[in-house]
Amino acid sequence: MKARLFGTDGVRGVAYKPPLDRATVARLGAALAESLRRHDRPLRILLAGDTRASTADIAAWMGGSFIAAGGQAVWAGVLPTPAVSHLVRETGTFAAGVIVSASHNPARDNGIKLVTAGGTKFPVADEHDVERRIDEIGHEPAVAPLPTVDAGWGERYLDLLVRTLPAGALAGQRLVVDAANGAGSPYAGELFSRLGAEVALLNTRPTGHNINRGCGALHPEVLAAEVVRCGAVAGVALDGDADRAILVTGTGRVLNGDDVLLLWARALARRGALPGAVVVATVMSNLGLEDALREEGIRLVRCPVGDRAVWETMEREGAALGGEQSGHVICRHHAVTGDGLLTAVQVLALAVAAGRDLESQADLRRYPQIQLNLRVAVRRPLAEVEELAAATAAAEQALDGHGRVFIRYSGTEPLLRIMVEAASDASARSIADHLAAVAREQLGSA
Repeated sequence: MKARLFGTDGVRGVAYKPPLDRATVARLGAALAESLRRHDRPLRILLAGDTRASTADIAAWMGGSFIAAGGQAVWAGVLPTPAVSHLVRETGTFAAGVIVSASHNPARDNGIKLVTAGGTKFPVADEHDVERRIDEIGHEPAVAPLPTVDAGWGERYLDLLVRTLPAGALAGQRLVVDAANGAGSPYAGELFSRLGAEVALLNTRPTGHNINRGCGALHPEVLAAEVVRCGAVAGVALDGDADRAILVTGTGRVLNGDDVLLLWARALARRGALPGAVVVATVMSNLGLEDALREEGIRLVRCPVGDRAVWETMEREGAALGGEQSGHVICRHHAVTGDGLLTAVQVLALAVAAGRDLESQADLRRYPQIQLNLRVAVRRPLAEVEELAAATAAAEQALDGHGRVFIRYSGTEPLLRIMVEAASDASARSIADHLAAVAREQLGSA
């Protein structure tokens, strides 16, 4: 069976190597044009990317081949991934959005994400259609020059975010924001300042090679230390494409997407804006979130990992709120995708409106959770790894409902992920280490 080009979050790999080599990317641009043409959609896309050194080249190949195939590409330059989603949805003049980014991955990696005219990730069926068109292209397509960068789209994005809150919603708030040297770098300071906050910025000087490196949402300890040092009331850490946010309280306590979901769900429920009293989270969210929501009369519906799975489950359940532990959170009242900047300003504004700081509001009681990432030699279907399945079943029986075990392969990296929750950290660690040892024995170590 031919390997799929698209993974759980678009096309991803090492820049300049397949599938992110010039020939493959050019075929992808031409195939997208053909797919849109066959479905009678206008051949117009909004194209943007993050701050990686390879982004301009990949965008030029993708957008240039789309133009050469008869389409029009509007090149917006550096924009957060969610900005493209918001803008194609708001304008209604694009058939699709294309984002060149590898999100939280290191600078050597890159990727291509496609969003529909409605701002959501391309459905799997549409990705399959584009892949079929690629297979029909037997030569490397022509690549036309991209138009010059239209910086007005960034300003339009900022205006859109500011309009989601009353004027001065963050007035008097002293904040620290870590933009991870990524796509949020040109926008974070301006956004928080427009809403009235006093902002100190970290990691807003991208070089093309320092995105996510020792900073941002992957390393919130950097932000936490600075929040405490300068006496800020809170901090915000973005990832490379700014579609997720990790928050930090004034004491330096790191909050993740589970904390955000609980805070936001409570506020929406109080306003009668949480239809069905339901919240969507992935299988990775802590069992403590499920318990806390239940105490509020709110049901948690779990789904597979990935923002597309979150949104599709929200659609099915009629939910207004959903997200991932990683800080990727979707609020249907404002967007159809996760946006780290949007999430941050909304949650911080909730605290201001309540007259309480983030520290006092964030009261989620977590089960101790251990997550291990193993590089394995082979990726056999887990259902076929009988020894690991048996060890998992034995662990779940021992936990007796007071914890969880979840094992999966990463959709974007060559990793086996093992997650264990238990009543004590020692118990969770012991179970996770045992499962890791079984996995290494059965799958080998890469």
